[in-house]
Amino acid sequence: MIFFSIISCLILLLLAFIHVYWAFGGTKGISAVIPQDVHHHHKFTPGKWVTLLVAVCLFSSCFILGIQSSLIPFVKQTKLVSILCFFCFLVFALRGIGDFNYVGLFKKVRRTSFSKMDTIAYTPLCLFLSFTFIYVLMTK
Repeated sequence: MIFFSIISCLILLLLAFIHVYWAFGGTKGISAVIPQDVHHHHKFTPGKWVTLLVAVCLFSSCFILGIQSSLIPFVKQTKLVSILCFFCFLVFALRGIGDFNYVGLFKKVRRTSFSKMDTIAYTPLCLFLSFTFIYVLMTK
């Protein structure tokens, strides 16, 4: 099942690069990735540094998954990597479950452009990534 690890790493890298693009002023697709209330107002406006922090976290999670699944063979798998892999599983699983209002499987607000994209893409992607992390952790 190395296929899931490869696909997940590629997705995480792509998402990290997109966040770097947004952090340095890119605007393509930005309006559909920030949660909106029932009046279609964004719930927050992420700054440059927060967006870069998300990019670093995505790069790091790709690296952790790569190590744990032996896609990066020159770095030794350690207990720390396993703990970080479990942490990534938790983060993506909790994001997939959501906040019970604006994001995730159990969101209440469902008629905004963000919530539609969240239902179609973001939540399934987070659940897929969480599955990949826990699968790799359990099989190594």
